[in-house]
Amino acid sequence: MKKGIETSTLGACIRMEREKAGLTQTQLGERIGLKASRVSKIEHGAPITPEVASFILSKMGSELQFKVVDSHTNDEATTQFLMSVIYNYSKIKRIPLSRAFHYLKLFKGLEYLTRYKEIEQTLSYEDIVDNISKVCSHNGGAL
Repeated sequence: MKKGIETSTLGACIRMEREKAGLTQTQLGERIGLKASRVSKIEHGAPITPEVASFILSKMGSELQFKVVDSHTNDEATTQFLMSVIYNYSKIKRIPLSRAFHYLKLFKGLEYLTRYKEIEQTLSYEDIVDNISKVCSHNGGAL
């Protein structure tokens, strides 16, 4: 990781994945339908709406095989489910979307959701948030 780049933001995660794929900001932008200048702003922490974040991560998932959770293969339905949970987690916990994403990834909430997707999809978002909050807490997270 380059000096000065914080890894706790969604933009930093996008940058890391773009660099892993060996793409420039222009190339990533072309693949996901954004201008290079917008990709740059996002990577450097510009605020984005949950809808834009969901769009970008979904596109990166289908175009770059970007995995929200590294240890499991994600299909489009799983990616959409994870993004909707991240969005609702951020809304229920009243934290920025980028913080919710980083927290759930770091403390294995997304890994849990991927593993138990079939069960979790039958629950309300409040129950899902409660479940993944417990998982994250168990793994050292504290919100």
